[in-house]
Amino acid sequence: MNEKNKHWTVVEILKTTSDYFHRKQFENPRLNAELLLCHVLKIERVQLYLQFDRRLLQSELSEYRELVRRRSQYEPLQYLTGQTEFMGLPFEVSSSVLIPRPETEMLVETALEILTGMKKKPVQIWDIGTGSGCIAVSIAARCPNCQLLATDISEQALHLAEKNADRNQVDGRIRFEVHDVLNDPPPNSVEVDMLVSNPPYVTAEEYKGLQPEIVQFEPKLAVTDFGDGLVFYRRIFSLLKKLTTCKLALIELSGTRPDPILELARAAGLRQFEIKNDLNDRPRIIIIRK
Repeated sequence: MNEKNKHWTVVEILKTTSDYFHRKQFENPRLNAELLLCHVLKIERVQLYLQFDRRLLQSELSEYRELVRRRSQYEPLQYLTGQTEFMGLPFEVSSSVLIPRPETEMLVETALEILTGMKKKPVQIWDIGTGSGCIAVSIAARCPNCQLLATDISEQALHLAEKNADRNQVDGRIRFEVHDVLNDPPPNSVEVDMLVSNPPYVTAEEYKGLQPEIVQFEPKLAVTDFGDGLVFYRRIFSLLKKLTTCKLALIELSGTRPDPILELARAAGLRQFEIKNDLNDRPRIIIIRK
């Protein structure tokens, strides 16, 4: 990519960049190269294969080089392109929110399965720590009879979540509110039927060993509780006991330490719960019924 006066074609730049990412030991080096180029050229990925002989303009090459440089320093691909996909829906993302993970789709899918069998209409749902809004927006998009409250401590995150709700045409059924779940009382007039959350569950010790993409770029408040990884579970279980109308909660787990969380649920007086494993047979969702 540094050869002077070279007229780079799509196929040449992709091969060179893929080889570079491979040497850097990135997962899916070709995919990284392609998605960055798609972003620069403002085309869909399939169109790359129809334009292999296209020559890049100098402005396109300069923009692409800068993105490759940033990606080589472990800045997440989703932050570089400003978007990602979750539950088949488009979401805008930035460094103010956690990048939605495929594992969290299981929480949404489980919620939708349960909602299908609920007779109460509309169902009121509280999404705690909404971040990009991926959970709330995805539920609203597939459950027209749901009304959602989406809260987060970050105003920047809520602004982005509102944009995602608008982008997916569900903004009229989600109320966004700044809320510090660890310190604030429940929002005024909250009478929810279901609570959903993907809380920060990484321990302070585990955080030190995470990938550089997470540690250097994703918001720390959305990843770790700066303690034993159980802080938010304690608080959510306590809230669940106090919310008399709420009969159901779905909360994501780390996939590694379910037992301490189950003990907390029992200590809070919550007796009806089950653990749902993900495709890797790791405990991923706790479903609590009151």
